[in-house]
Amino acid sequence: MGMSTDEITTFRAARPEATPYDPGARARLRARLIQESTAVPHARPLRSWTVSRRIMAVGALTAALVAGITVVQNIDLSGRPTGGHAAPGESRRPLLLGPVANAEDLAQAAAQQAAAEPDVRPRPDQWSYAKTVLAMSSKGTGGSLFGPPDRRLTVEQWRRADGKQSAAIENGKLEIHDLGSLELSASPRSDYPYLLSLPDDADALLDHVYKVVDEESGGEKESEQERADRAFQIIEVYMRDSALPSKLRAAMYGALAKIPGVRYEGKAADIQGRPGVTLYRIVEGYLRSEIIVNPKTYEYMGFRFIAVKNHVSAGLDMSLHTKKGQILGWGGLIKAAVVDKPGQRA
Repeated sequence: MGMSTDEITTFRAARPEATPYDPGARARLRARLIQESTAVPHARPLRSWTVSRRIMAVGALTAALVAGITVVQNIDLSGRPTGGHAAPGESRRPLLLGPVANAEDLAQAAAQQAAAEPDVRPRPDQWSYAKTVLAMSSKGTGGSLFGPPDRRLTVEQWRRADGKQSAAIENGKLEIHDLGSLELSASPRSDYPYLLSLPDDADALLDHVYKVVDEESGGEKESEQERADRAFQIIEVYMRDSALPSKLRAAMYGALAKIPGVRYEGKAADIQGRPGVTLYRIVEGYLRSEIIVNPKTYEYMGFRFIAVKNHVSAGLDMSLHTKKGQILGWGGLIKAAVVDKPGQRA
């Protein structure tokens, strides 16, 4: 079953306490909601539930712009591949590299793959196209999934390489919106010109990410554990919804491998059941934050947040009770490409 929905209406339904929006600012709010959908949980206990609510379910809803919602029943949550879906970049010819056994091996293999192919970067007038599938729950989505991830939201968005415009399908029609400073105020930034400006050297990139972490803290002293948690999450945000140059993507894997506590798992599946490998880190002691990677092309396939033990996050407005095994957020990048105009998919 499919349907079309308005993202502002969806946001209001999920967050009735939110301040009503100014109809004249509709386009600006839409773009801001896209930015907020890429936020990740921060490791400050008093804010963790409030921020997590913004990132996981509400963010997933509002990021959709006006995408179609597909309801999926009886999905397999075991992580076993279900087949029938090609991973991003699957048609590209992979290098014959040695076995990957850890995060460092993955980063090195991705760097070798990137060095063997042209580092394609878009012209300012071209667009980044991304198609994403996000999990929702029939039990509710008030900041995390209140039940099993048994529904799916498909999102298609285009972002101009010079950062001046974005586009999405709204009520069956392609709508293009001019962007302004409001859309660039999210933290961490993930607008396309910013992503393309990031260094494609792993050490330099990680230094940059830690500077972002420290700026976000506003001078508040954070532990090395908290800084590492946030650095991992920020890099995952960078990878989510864009067609990234292969050398930059390889640098991101290299930076991830240098973050303390990052682990590798050689068997995984994304939200579509496509086989992959996983880089993950245990965030705040209970939340396994995963980045799923195509093991042949090293392209980003998606993310997942899953609780590894029972946990209570105390917030300013309410507390979030999380059970071991509960999936709090889940999404997959189905396709990413550089195209010549909005509405184009390949």
